[in-house]
Amino acid sequence: MVFLWLVLTFIACAALSLLLCSAAMLLFPKFRSGEHKPGPRRADFLPGSGREVKTIELPLVGGPSLVLAIEAAGVGYGFIFKFSSYQWTLLVIGLGATFCFMGLGFVDDWHKVFSEEGLSQRTKFVGVFLVSAAVALFYFFSLSSGRLPYSPYIDLPILGPLLCPRGYKPALGYCQDYVMFGQVAYFLWLPILVLITGVIGSLTSLSVDFSDGLDGLSGGLVFSAALAFGIIITGNINSEHPEGIVLEVLSLLCAGGTLGYLPLNWPSSYAARRGSAKRRARIIMGDSGALALGGMLAMIAIFSRQEFLLLMVGAAFVLEGLSALISAKVLTPFFRNRLQVLRFTSMRTFIPHTEFPKPFLATPLHQHFDLLGWDRRRLVYGAWALGACFAILGVMVGTAPQTWERYLGRILVLIMAWLVWSSGSWTRKYFVGKHPAERTRRRRLALFYGYPYRVMGLPLFHLVEVIEASEDVIETPAEEYALWHRMNIYDARAMLGLYCYRAGYYPAALAQWTRIPRDNLALRPEIARLLEEVDERLALEKQATQPMRRDQILQQAIVGNVAPADLPNPHEPVHHEDKLDGNLDNWDGSLDKFARPNGDDLSLGLSPSQADGALAPEMGSTVPVSRKSSVHLAVSQPSVQKPWFARFLRFSPGRER
Repeated sequence: MVFLWLVLTFIACAALSLLLCSAAMLLFPKFRSGEHKPGPRRADFLPGSGREVKTIELPLVGGPSLVLAIEAAGVGYGFIFKFSSYQWTLLVIGLGATFCFMGLGFVDDWHKVFSEEGLSQRTKFVGVFLVSAAVALFYFFSLSSGRLPYSPYIDLPILGPLLCPRGYKPALGYCQDYVMFGQVAYFLWLPILVLITGVIGSLTSLSVDFSDGLDGLSGGLVFSAALAFGIIITGNINSEHPEGIVLEVLSLLCAGGTLGYLPLNWPSSYAARRGSAKRRARIIMGDSGALALGGMLAMIAIFSRQEFLLLMVGAAFVLEGLSALISAKVLTPFFRNRLQVLRFTSMRTFIPHTEFPKPFLATPLHQHFDLLGWDRRRLVYGAWALGACFAILGVMVGTAPQTWERYLGRILVLIMAWLVWSSGSWTRKYFVGKHPAERTRRRRLALFYGYPYRVMGLPLFHLVEVIEASEDVIETPAEEYALWHRMNIYDARAMLGLYCYRAGYYPAALAQWTRIPRDNLALRPEIARLLEEVDERLALEKQATQPMRRDQILQQAIVGNVAPADLPNPHEPVHHEDKLDGNLDNWDGSLDKFARPNGDDLSLGLSPSQADGALAPEMGSTVPVSRKSSVHLAVSQPSVQKPWFARFLRFSPGRER
């Protein structure tokens, strides 16, 4: 009977959350963030572009709605099951902590909407820490279980005897007696509990907040983590543990509230300037929802004395938060003050942090893969699957009766976390090579990321794009040796643009070089000089088919029928519309336009600009053009069916599939 009521509570909370989120979406459609975070990572707004952030962001109403559903369902369940005073106290502390975390996040959202700038990182951290510490104080003084030290803290050599002067039973995992006022253990356990709750509560809530960067990402991860805790806690639902049923209710409420919110925040392939995919999400939870759900997970873990199990169940949040902490707060300041890049030592130019050897292109971790151009829907689905695997292993560790089973689960969690973390260093480097690699002549140059190897037929690289220039533009052995060597994206773009420039494909060279941010371009003065030269040359053209100038290319990226952007993403492939002023298909897919008169399906070795009669090298031009950039014919290659794993991870052209 109890199980049936728990299921009904879960369903009722999910239905109520969906209802409140839908109502809030209709009642507060203009409660949208106006905060702008500049930088090339922010791909949806640019000051002066004629658009406001509020026209792009979604309403920040998901968080308050799902939290209200959790609060109402929790109170209703307490009345239905006639909780005791002890259980009511624990339920009120858990729901009150969730509401306070939501309130802090709502203040941040309110500032984003009406002041166009949220709370600072320091203010937010201090706020969530104080809320967590206050919850610890209420838990300690209101409930006897809060005054009972437990493992692993009582297992420490010096701390253990002080916390448990009368000893403890290892089978129980906690002391035999509660700490009493006047004892050393009382004044020792109180600050330890406050510190543990403050650190775990603040880090968990902020990690969930970090993961709320793509539609549906944080919601799906919270759902799997909360459901995992619900399964683990079922073993403590008995008369000896009156808090077990309360913690089970809190876990199911967290999962149910998130499940009701997800249909209105479902992931899609929508991304700024990337195709015409329709965005399925209608609302977002904002900081109010992310901090509330993260804080609720932390409180469930602490009240059930499973905070270390939270590291395994919520390993996806650990990776998100740890990537942001290490990259932004540790490595970047260290590299800025202690690292000397010998390549730029002789230059008195500011070195942006993107030139440092950091483990990821951007943080939190999901932004690294989003920056690579991965399809957002598949990225979120993959993150959900990863979070579900962590949750299953966490359940295995929390419920396994044998010690070796628990250690096996922990080892598997560490291996999976290491694989995900190391994928950043694997994918952050690029290289320029020849495509296809198997042929021996008439190959074009291409951009890849990863490692230039195959292991048992499985490629360790991903093809980003193929440029117009062929291998004939390579003139020196040094240039030949530079191929297939890993480098950062800016050196790769500079190299590709140079080869397009040398072959006479000036719009293609312009499209490559304009992907390099201004600070990074200043560290490559030769490329900057060539860029200005090509820009001036294109400005002199007066034909009707004149290619776009550099300012027009940037303007197309920030106004028009596509979402505005700070700068073009240097990690995404250069699309055909970035090179020409027209709505044409991809240059390597428009072969029927250049079919030979006799019907042979051959494509000219021309750039699309030359094929449409655009700019070509003129006689007597002062712009150097390689003698090897002659036009040649290339037979169209049939498409090769890729393995299912490669098809799953490959870059989507932006259409909803």
